[in-house]
Amino acid sequence: MTNSPPRPPENHPILRWCRATILGLSTLAGCRVEPASSVDQLLLAVRQEIEPEGLREQAEAIVQHQRPSGSPGENAAIDHIVQTLEGDGVQVDVHTFSAYTSDPVEARIEVVGSNLELEAITFSFSATIENLEAELIDVGSSASLPDFESGTGERLELIISNPPHPDLQGKIALVEGRPSNFTTYKLALMEAAAVVFINPQERLNDLIVTTTWGSPSLRNAHRLPRLPVGQVKKSDGEAIRRLLASNPRRVKLHTRVDTGWRPLRLAVARIPAPDPKAPYVLLGGHIDAWYHGGTDEGASNAAMLELARSFHRNRDQLQRGLVVAWWPGHSNARYAGSTWFADHYFDELRTRAVAYLNIDGVGQIEAKRFSATATASLSALGKSVIRSATPDDIRVGRPGRNSDQSFNGVGLPLLQINHTRLAEDGGYWWWHTPADTLDKIDFDVLETDTELYAEALVKLLAAPTLPLGLTAQVETLGEALSMRHENSGRAQSWFDEALRRQQELLGIASRIEETLSRKPGRDTDLALIAILRPLHRVLYVPANSYHPDSGADSSPLPGLAPAEILGTVEPDQDRYGFAVPMVRRELNRLLEAIDEALERARRLESRLAAR
Repeated sequence: MTNSPPRPPENHPILRWCRATILGLSTLAGCRVEPASSVDQLLLAVRQEIEPEGLREQAEAIVQHQRPSGSPGENAAIDHIVQTLEGDGVQVDVHTFSAYTSDPVEARIEVVGSNLELEAITFSFSATIENLEAELIDVGSSASLPDFESGTGERLELIISNPPHPDLQGKIALVEGRPSNFTTYKLALMEAAAVVFINPQERLNDLIVTTTWGSPSLRNAHRLPRLPVGQVKKSDGEAIRRLLASNPRRVKLHTRVDTGWRPLRLAVARIPAPDPKAPYVLLGGHIDAWYHGGTDEGASNAAMLELARSFHRNRDQLQRGLVVAWWPGHSNARYAGSTWFADHYFDELRTRAVAYLNIDGVGQIEAKRFSATATASLSALGKSVIRSATPDDIRVGRPGRNSDQSFNGVGLPLLQINHTRLAEDGGYWWWHTPADTLDKIDFDVLETDTELYAEALVKLLAAPTLPLGLTAQVETLGEALSMRHENSGRAQSWFDEALRRQQELLGIASRIEETLSRKPGRDTDLALIAILRPLHRVLYVPANSYHPDSGADSSPLPGLAPAEILGTVEPDQDRYGFAVPMVRRELNRLLEAIDEALERARRLESRLAAR
C-alpha cells in the first residue's frame, strides 16, 4: 500500500482549486479533499458568483454620481441598487427620514497685510462666518492641546481648566493636524474665535467637526460647533508660520456651510433563511460620499450589492438571515443613517441580530496590508478569514468611534476587514478628495476583499454554531478590568468583587464553548448573544446604551477611565473627589452587566447539560 501524498495547507490554492473543481469527490491526481460541509458548499457557491466584471458594472453605476447625503446623485445610486435587487427578487425596503446634515460650501482665509494666496476649505458643521478678523495664535500640533481622560468628552471642562494652555479668547487658533471634532470642541472651550487647521500633507481633505453622533438630540445639541473652522495645505501653513515668526499677524476668515434638516433615504435588503424567524447578521456600509467616492465608498457598495444578490440566490442554504443596509448620512451627518436604524429597529436588533459586519474603503489600488477591526468575540473569525488571503500575522484592532459603528449600545459583535495601501506607496492619499474616482479601484483587489467578506458571512450564516468567541470576550473584560484596577491607586480594593465575578464567568464560558465544540447547534444563537450583550456595552460604551456617545475613541471599559485619577491625584484635590462617585457608579454598572451575563451563562450551561 502506498502512502498518500502530504496534504497542502487548508487554504493552499491547489486545495481551493480542487474543492471548486471536484466538490464531493475524495481524490483527484493525488490531491486529497474531504467531502465538503454545508459551509464549504455555500462559500464555493457564493465565491463563484463574485467576479471583477460584475463588481465593475455595479461600481461604475454608483461612482458616476457625486453623492453627498440627500443629493440627487445619492438618490440615483440608491435607485440603481434598489432596481438591481428587486430585479433579482430581493426584498428591499427604502426608509425616508429627516436627518440633520451639513454641507461645506466655501472658505476664504487671508493673512492681513500679506500677499499670500491661500486655497482653503471648511467642514461639515463648521459655523458660518462673514469676514471674521482676529489675531492668529499658533498653538502647535493638535496633539499638544490638553487631553481628556474619560473617553466621553463629558469632562473636558476639568481638563481645560488646568494650565498651561495659550490664551485663545477671541483669537484664531492655527493648529497643525488633521481636522478633528474634539480638537474643535476643546478650542471652543478655550474660547477661541475660530480655528485654521494645517493639513499634514499637501492636500485638503473634507471632514466633519461635530462631536455629536447621528442627528443631534436635546441631550447633545449643545455640542454642535459654534466656531468657524478652515483648513489650508501644508505648504500654505508653513508660509503662514514664517510670517508669524517675524511679527504678530491678523487673519480674515470667511466660511459658509449649508446646515439643516434634509430627507434621506435608507435602502435595506432582507434575505431571510428558510426559517423566516431565524436570527440574522447585519452587513452595512455607507452610500454617500465626498465627490464621486470611488473607494470611499462606491467599491464597497458594489461588493455589498453582489453579496446580497449571491446570498439571495443561495438562501436555501442559510441557517440565519442576512440584512444588508446602505447607510446615508455617513460623511456629512456623522453616521445619521446607521444611527436612525439603531434607534428605530433597536428592539428587533436586540432580539434577532447576532453580528454586525461593517464594510468601508475596500478595493484600493496597490492595497497590500490586511488588518481587521473587531470586538473580541469576532476577532478569531476575522483572523481566520484573512488568513486565506495572506500568510502574514494580521492585527485586529479594537473598535473605535467611526465607520458607522452605531450598534455598540445594542451590544452587537462587530467585524470590519481592512485592506489598505502602505504608507511608503503613498497611502490612502485620495481619501475625502475629488481624486477618489473610479480609477482608484482595483477590481481584482475588490474581488479578493469581497470574497473575504463572503467567507466571514458564510461562517456566520451557515455554521451550525455561531463562530463567536465567548471566552475571548470575557478574557478581554478581565484584561481591561485588571488595567483599571492597577491604575486606581488607593481604590484598588473597590475592584475585587468585579474581578471575582469575571473569573466565575470565564469558567462558565469555557465550559459552554467546550460543550458546543462537541454538540453544536443553532438553537444557542440568541443565548450566546444574550451573554455577550451586557459585556459589549460596558467594554465599548462609555455612558449610555440608548443615547449615542460622542464621536471619540475610547479605551477598554471607558466609563472607568477616571479610575486613573484615583491613582495619580491627591485625595484633597477636587478632581479626586469628583472622580470618586463616577468610579463608584461605573463599578455598579459593571457589576450589574457581569451579573446579567452570569445569569444567562448559567441558564445556557444548564440547558446544554440537559441535551
